[in-house]
Amino acid sequence: MTTTTIDSRTSTDVPSREELVARAAALVPLLRRNAERCEQEGKLPEENVRALEEAGLLRLTLPRRYGGYEADTRTKVEVYRELGKGCSSTAWVAGLWSDGTLFTSLMPDHVQDEVFADPNVRITVSFPLGGTIAISDGDGGYRLSGRWPFNTGCAHATYAIRSAVIDPESDAPGFGMFLTPYEGMTIVDDWQVSGLCGTGSNTVTGENIPVPGDRMMHFGDAQQGRFRTERNAATPLYRTPIISTILTTGSLGFPGVARAALDFFLGKIGAGRPITYTTYGDQSQAPIRHHQAAEAALRIRAADALTFEVADIVDRHAADDTPYAEGEHSQLWGQVAYATELYSEAVEILRAASGASAIHKSSPMQRLARDAAALKVHAIMSPTTGLEFHGRALAGLAPNSPLL
Repeated sequence: MTTTTIDSRTSTDVPSREELVARAAALVPLLRRNAERCEQEGKLPEENVRALEEAGLLRLTLPRRYGGYEADTRTKVEVYRELGKGCSSTAWVAGLWSDGTLFTSLMPDHVQDEVFADPNVRITVSFPLGGTIAISDGDGGYRLSGRWPFNTGCAHATYAIRSAVIDPESDAPGFGMFLTPYEGMTIVDDWQVSGLCGTGSNTVTGENIPVPGDRMMHFGDAQQGRFRTERNAATPLYRTPIISTILTTGSLGFPGVARAALDFFLGKIGAGRPITYTTYGDQSQAPIRHHQAAEAALRIRAADALTFEVADIVDRHAADDTPYAEGEHSQLWGQVAYATELYSEAVEILRAASGASAIHKSSPMQRLARDAAALKVHAIMSPTTGLEFHGRALAGLAPNSPLL
């Protein structure tokens, strides 16, 4: 295969964090207009995908030598917070595609040359095992078989990062991450859900898919920040342990969803609407609405502080190339979990305060509330799980998760 590598870019070619966040904010009106359509179609409208590409927002984690930005984690979180204000599903898909790009950037350099020859390549990520297996083929490669749920953004993707148990019947089975094309795999149209409907996170199946050995990375190595790339090895972004990336991606959806709910609520109470069966002819004059707005706004602000602190800690370790302290990843997981709880509480306060009109399908509030409910039960963001991990670490107990 002929490969193409774009010449290295200078730092002046890379947009600043402020510029990238501004580009994301500029897309919010478009994303809001398309949000219902996105939900109904069960995938991102092509217009959304083109807008993300044209704004350069799918290049955040792409190496600079291919025209990417190598943006740090704080930038990633802030950019996708803005996108989430417009469309929860679009922000979630874009964030997972960025992870797919990042994980591919940890593969051998010649593999990156092949995959990133397409400047707009999109790569999904699916880690659930679900009985998936990889059998060594005797020539250094593997044969991959299984069923992978939650393939966010698969309708627009060319490649996927798949997980599988390697040689499960052997004396030393392992766990690997495999880069595979969608060609030859089957997308099952089973994303019939109540929230984040537009992510198109369908199940994908495949049998005996050949995967060359240079397109596999052992999960244990990825956990410890030992990757297969040489050209990216000295770049802070690409020496971030995989659990740090997963946790900060889990933070992407809620900040924008919660802020969008607050914006919608404030817009409604400022429109001179009464509170039914009371003497309040204008909700903006009612103390209860003041309390509800403040309660939600402060929960969002507190959750943002926890979320951004996680991103800053990850970036500091990456920039300084320092190891994480014992229990630190558990702490970060706990912060993501508690931020999830606060964001969720904020959205519920605002939903309940919006009255019966918010249950209409035409109301953005009902969609935001359903998206928030979907985010809260994601395994990475589940408040009960994350808080348990942090609590165990505080009690001096070993982690009870294979990711920690």
